[in-house]
Parts: sequence; C-alpha cells; structure tokens
Amino acid sequence: MATMEDLELLKAVLAVAFADGELRRSEMGVIKGLANRVGIGRVTLDAMMGDAETNPKLADDIMIRNPDKARQGLELLVAQARLDGKITAKEREVLVRIALTMNIKDEEFQKVYTAGIERADALRKSRG
Repeated sequence: MATMEDLELLKAVLAVAFADGELRRSEMGVIKGLANRVGIGRVTLDAMMGDAETNPKLADDIMIRNPDKARQGLELLVAQARLDGKITAKEREVLVRIALTMNIKDEEFQKVYTAGIERADALRKSRG
C-alpha cells in the first residue's frame, strides 16, 4: 500500500516531467515504474498526469517531511530530469521549488543535485 510520501513523490515526479511542457519516454518510464511500485492504477495515474499538465503550482505543494526520504526523492527527481541528457531551465526551477518545500537548503541541494546527475549519467552510459 502506498504511503502519503510515496504519493507525494509521484506528484513531484509528475511536476518535473511536465515542467518543460514535453513528456519524454524516459520520464514516462520513471512515472510508470513509480506508479506501479506504489500501487496507482491507470485511471488514477491519468488523472494525476492531467493535473500535473495543467497545474504549474503542483511543485509548491509537495509534502515529504522525512529528511532522508526528501533527499532520496530529490535525487530521483534530478536523475529523472537528466535521463534525456539535459536538465532544462524550467526543470531546474521546479527542482529548486520542490527542494524548498522539502526544506532542503542550498548546500544540500547542490550535493543531491550532483548525485542525481551522476546517477542518471551512469544509467545512460550503462544503456549505451
């Protein structure tokens, strides 16, 4: 069963995926994988995706209060944004806003951001 933090992470993944107005295949893979892991069905996921596509303030409402889960979640978000090879300015803006809602300060954000980029680049390299 999904916890509230799992659902909030899925909401954050959607906010980042729709930040630049272009949903990429790599982003959809992360979305579907996380939705499956937390037990979200297709109808609910479609509704969440519709909200993410039309709600530019979605990133301002992420509620992950556990510091360890917040850092892990943010690293996943950075990796998701980087999987296509770049992080757009709009994606980075959403990542910063999410970090602020999760109470992750500048120095910690930079560490997590770097770790997320390294994670995505290693995955991309392993896939060729």
